[in-house]
Amino acid sequence: MLKPAQVVLCITITTILSALSFSQAQEAKPLPRHPGNVIKYQIKFDGPNADKVKRVNAVLELRVAVKKDQAGFDPQFSSKPEWIDPSPSGTFLVEMTVPPRAATGEYHLRITAQLDHTNLGYTDGQDFNITVNVVNPATFDAPTITVNPLP
Repeated sequence: MLKPAQVVLCITITTILSALSFSQAQEAKPLPRHPGNVIKYQIKFDGPNADKVKRVNAVLELRVAVKKDQAGFDPQFSSKPEWIDPSPSGTFLVEMTVPPRAATGEYHLRITAQLDHTNLGYTDGQDFNITVNVVNPATFDAPTITVNPLP
């Protein structure tokens, strides 16, 4: 028969193990990004024509309107430099910095691959699942306007 201290110890261990398994079962959400944060991606193409990709461009863009209290803020931003050449290993290393005037919201990644005679587009939700949550505490309320016709 177990002593009361042993029962408490068994319950404590069971509770800790249950909590650990529950926390591992939950999907980890990426941390929000803020102006000045650098976002990095490694892009690799596969298939018979993968070696024909000469360079790529990456854009993060909102799919909804900019909030009213962030009038004039940027709804998208792109890789710097704009076009990225492949690394020696054949992958493309993309860096994007969240600009100071990036609007708050969920941004979706869009990749353009440049080949000899065409460009190919790859988008979040179709070709991969990459979104970035940007939080920018800055606000700007646009002034209202009144226009009156004159005779």
